[in-house]
Amino acid sequence: MNEEKNFNEENENEEVSVSETPVNDTPNEETPVYTNNDDTAAATDDTDMETPEEAVVNAEPADESDDAIDAVEDAAEEAIAEAVSIDSEESVLNEQTTEQTDAFGVVETQLADENIAVEKKSNVGAIVAIAAAVVVVIALVIAAIVYLPSMLNKYNRQGYVNISGRTIGEVAEMSGMELDEFLEEFGLPEKMPANTTESAAYNNIPFSRMAQSYGRTTEDFKKMLQLPDDVNDDTPWGEAVNKATCGAYVGEEGFNEFKEYYGLGEDVTVETLWGEVRQTVEEKQRQERIDSEKEAKKAEKESSKQSADDNADIDAASTDIEADTPATDDAGADNTSQTE
Repeated sequence: MNEEKNFNEENENEEVSVSETPVNDTPNEETPVYTNNDDTAAATDDTDMETPEEAVVNAEPADESDDAIDAVEDAAEEAIAEAVSIDSEESVLNEQTTEQTDAFGVVETQLADENIAVEKKSNVGAIVAIAAAVVVVIALVIAAIVYLPSMLNKYNRQGYVNISGRTIGEVAEMSGMELDEFLEEFGLPEKMPANTTESAAYNNIPFSRMAQSYGRTTEDFKKMLQLPDDVNDDTPWGEAVNKATCGAYVGEEGFNEFKEYYGLGEDVTVETLWGEVRQTVEEKQRQERIDSEKEAKKAEKESSKQSADDNADIDAASTDIEADTPATDDAGADNTSQTE
């Protein structure tokens, strides 16, 4: 009996490995189980478990054993079916996951394409900006080449209005003179650049040379213009004339008309120095010259267009005459044939 007791205690303490045991919702009902080694046994309540000796004594007939085996096989088939069902669900889930992954791949591809498009657009914008900058730089370089030499000319920076728009190089050429001859003729500095404006050169002519051009001596010319004593032979004309009064330089007769034409204020009188109003007067003279040149160009353009239209009319008339001439010749030929 002690051996049976010890064997029973060992059986009670031994772990039973059970895998995928179906759950039976009915209390106190025998539930078939199977182990990982596919060994089958009738599952009973833990309190009713039999020892090997009792199992031999209480052995049931073979039919009941076959029923138990069938029950275990059925349970195994259900477990296999359930496993197959789980595999099917996992397969469906994997397919859905693959589809979602593919969808995300499409989205990522679209985002990548959009990023490429944005990048290309950004690159195009950068290229346009660079091109615009290059154009601006080129324009600045051209402006520097054209205007910088004139701006660096110290005579052109004296502030005299370029009324005529010409340079002394152009004036000398129009006069049939070399530049050095022109400079010597008017007593101008021999190193005065050819790009000096005509107005700047004119206002740098020495006062004595300007008096000679009017057929007067320096003193007579000073008295006529009512100039102060600090004006001498070498005083540039622009500095000297700025010290003359408007009445002396323009003349008192007709001074009011002069004021009105150039839009001078009531505060300007015959005693006002010329240097105070000459900028306004010369700016108006310059603008009149520009407007006159524009009108001349416009008239020339219209004249050219009219000439082109007239020539077109003449050409059209000539074409018509040429088109009619062969018909007349054919008719004449026919008449000649009939006469013969």
